[in-house]
Amino acid sequence: MYRHLNCWTAVDAMRSYAADRRVIALFMKTLSGLLWALGGGVAGLVAGGLIGMAIAKMTDMSSREGASGYFVVLVALVGAVVGLVAGVVLFGRSAPDGQGAAFAGSSVLGVVALVAVLALGLWAFTTLRETPAMYDGAMATLELELRARVDDLPVTTSNDWLQLEVQTAKTRPEGDVSWSRARTEGVMRIIPVTQGPLVRSGSRVIVVRVKDQRDEIFIPPMKRLPDRNADWSPWYTASTVEPPYGVVPAAPLRAIFELRYRITVYGE
Repeated sequence: MYRHLNCWTAVDAMRSYAADRRVIALFMKTLSGLLWALGGGVAGLVAGGLIGMAIAKMTDMSSREGASGYFVVLVALVGAVVGLVAGVVLFGRSAPDGQGAAFAGSSVLGVVALVAVLALGLWAFTTLRETPAMYDGAMATLELELRARVDDLPVTTSNDWLQLEVQTAKTRPEGDVSWSRARTEGVMRIIPVTQGPLVRSGSRVIVVRVKDQRDEIFIPPMKRLPDRNADWSPWYTASTVEPPYGVVPAAPLRAIFELRYRITVYGE
């Protein structure tokens, strides 16, 4: 019985080893094909550029508004495409008899994979980087309102009693707290805050700081590029309440503020 088990274990190991070798061989063939294609593309790019410059010089092509330069670039790009195709074909011709199509296919696969990786990287760079949010070429302001019970607010307030930050992965812009536009609705006091320009970001953490008392942290659901036509969001409560750095509260802290937001595009 043990002999049979050992025999099957050895067979499985050999099959796994053979499969691994096939995967490695396919990878190396695809990589080699990609190098052949890139080599052909680079050679075609250089040759096309030289040919384009020679044609522009022989025909005394006008350089007004960069016409001759655009022509050279166009010829160079055509040469790159021709060289890339030639590299794929030559790689296929270098294969053993009967494997030319497989080798050429591996080369094409490598080129497609490289293009996909470059496209994904470009998409990630342009989409995920933090820049001012743009709406039809115009930047926008993040409008916020803080709501608290009148009894929880001091009778007189100073500019530094309440501060607000809209934190992203790379920025921490402060909001402008407008006490002059604050209003009372029943037992609640509404305090407007504006922060601009709005930064395009995948995550935003809004920190409301009450001087020497607490930091109320809000994480409202907000798209990377919020809807410009949306009305005020619902009121959100703080996710956490923390004491200022180095302060040990005598009793558990409670949140006193609620928050809502909307977007206003410049000029609207």
